[in-house]
Amino acid sequence: MRFRFGRNWRRYLDTLTSERIATAEGSLRDVCGSDTLAGSTFIDVGCGSGLFSLAARRMGARVVSFDYDSDSVACTRQLRARYAPHDTDESGWKVMRGDVLDGPFVASLGPADVVYAFGALHHTGALWAALDAAISLVKAGGILHVALYKDCGFHSRFWLKVKRAFNSSRWAAASISAVYFPWKAAVTGLRSLKRRENMFASYAKDRGMHWFHDQIDWLGGYPFEVSAADDVIRFCRLRGLFVVAFKDLGWQYCYTLVRGARAAERFGRAERAGRIPAAPPADAPTPASAGSAGPPGASLARPPSLTLGGRS
Repeated sequence: MRFRFGRNWRRYLDTLTSERIATAEGSLRDVCGSDTLAGSTFIDVGCGSGLFSLAARRMGARVVSFDYDSDSVACTRQLRARYAPHDTDESGWKVMRGDVLDGPFVASLGPADVVYAFGALHHTGALWAALDAAISLVKAGGILHVALYKDCGFHSRFWLKVKRAFNSSRWAAASISAVYFPWKAAVTGLRSLKRRENMFASYAKDRGMHWFHDQIDWLGGYPFEVSAADDVIRFCRLRGLFVVAFKDLGWQYCYTLVRGARAAERFGRAERAGRIPAAPPADAPTPASAGSAGPPGASLARPPSLTLGGRS
């Protein structure tokens, strides 16, 4: 049982504006610390709507976009045809169906300067294997930008049940939506009044996304896995990537990681300053995982994750 993310993203394209695209570009500039990606390679893992592939392409990168979901692949191709009509799979921007858990496929992509995996790896049904694969794509000095659902204990387990039910039938999805959307709209409306800001309209300010379509993505997003920040940081550190920026997005943690010695120095300074969570020592004992089998080499850093939903 899997949610068809691409069907939602194809509808999102109807809401896409030049302002949303510019916002996505601004977000990507912040991630990369540069106004340009000219001469760089950019891999979008789980490209979804293709918005950030487009942003990277407009910044000058050579882009590879892939997704497990065929509708998402079609959505990204539609976006490319609309905004980059001269690009093709052979020139500038390659779009294809692919699975981050498919070792030979990932190996065929080659290392990249920027690997972008925002809100995708926790929907694979094998989070740690997917993260390991994404890490393998980052070249020396390269960046991995990833957002992963955090473990919220009871709340995560509650939403697992909701997501399973939502995906079980059209009737269930319609019933849950009939309850969820009025509740979520009321909560967002009350926050708007409290902050004296229209939070429906301002939702796109951060990454150029759309409130309604992000809610559908949240409700339907299954498989669903969560993780703890210190486990993710340790897992990546053992594979040569170090966190240089960290942000708590509420239900997700957002990590920007860099491969290399300079990044290790920046990580140490940020950790000591308390700007990122402290990771356990590399040789610290790790509790047994409740999750799915870890990636190759996971015996070094098998995180105590909660696996919520399998791949089928």
